[in-house]
Amino acid sequence: MNAIILYGSRYGTAQRYAQALADQTGLPVRPFQQAGDLTVYDTFVYFGSLYAGKILGLSKTLSALNPEQVDRLLVATVGLADPKVPESVATARSSLDKQVPPALLEKTHHVHLRGCIDYEVLTLKHRLMMKGLVSYLKKQPPEKQTRENREIIDTYGQKADFVDLSRLDQILAWLG
Repeated sequence: MNAIILYGSRYGTAQRYAQALADQTGLPVRPFQQAGDLTVYDTFVYFGSLYAGKILGLSKTLSALNPEQVDRLLVATVGLADPKVPESVATARSSLDKQVPPALLEKTHHVHLRGCIDYEVLTLKHRLMMKGLVSYLKKQPPEKQTRENREIIDTYGQKADFVDLSRLDQILAWLG
């Protein structure tokens, strides 16, 4: 198996997961922008931050691959959504299904990981998006708010870290 770990990270959480997996496996790790020649690999682990239904850098990375060279692909989406909530995983999987070409989709395994947020480092655009989301969530009746939605409301404007590196165990098992 010739494997590589790639990542697309805007604020560092996907990179954090990718580096932790690299530390545990000894596999090379690179940001998608510096992927280089991927023709020597047949197994790919991609950590991608999930923003508004897109997995950062995944489309560009996959466009550089020949589907016939890929034996296995694992995409780990990283976002604020809780992986213990089936609807959250389904939403992340839907984003994945839209970005992975059909020839690769059958070789693709998906894992959703929880990330973090630090409002001090968010771009203005992302701060405004979160402000709108929190405003929307606050208008929901309490009985319709999920635990995850209440966490977003409660941590608004702060730093909230939901990273769980023990979730890498399932990726290690997949790598075999």
